[in-house]
Amino acid sequence: MNKKGFLTTKKIAYVGILVALSVAINTLRIGSVSFGGFPIIFSGYVLGPGLGFVVGGLADLVGFLIRPSSTGAFNPLFALTSALTGAIPVIVTKSLGDKYPNLKLWKVLIGVLIGQTVTSVIIVPFAISILYGKNTFWYYMTSAAIKQVVSIPIYSILVISISKVLSKQLHFDKN
Repeated sequence: MNKKGFLTTKKIAYVGILVALSVAINTLRIGSVSFGGFPIIFSGYVLGPGLGFVVGGLADLVGFLIRPSSTGAFNPLFALTSALTGAIPVIVTKSLGDKYPNLKLWKVLIGVLIGQTVTSVIIVPFAISILYGKNTFWYYMTSAAIKQVVSIPIYSILVISISKVLSKQLHFDKN
């Protein structure tokens, strides 16, 4: 945290940009494949776990308003899952001793692995099984785990690559 406080005008602008990016990417999904979680994860790394949590929650809410779910109802459990997507990876990575912009790939990989396992592989299938039926948990968990085998390394490499480039131009951690 800086002397100006937790929320500065620049941080609010960054939050807005990352929420919009996440919603746009998620809205453009092809079937069930989407990388809308990346801006949420990235926001946690560059803005901190608190604002990553906010970006995730807002992205889910705005995304629902733009593209409502097939059930027609907003589910706060999915918003919480999205919010945790922005917080868990960076908390894990920080606990391993790294913080933005000096991130090591293996530490980010562990952070994203734990975050995506908790959110996408466990909580989301659990929520779906509560909403749609008792015997769907293992099906959705297996399906999510298979998707994350591809997503986790891609997200991790993108966090490192984009952080290296952007940290030279934008100082997310300064103000």
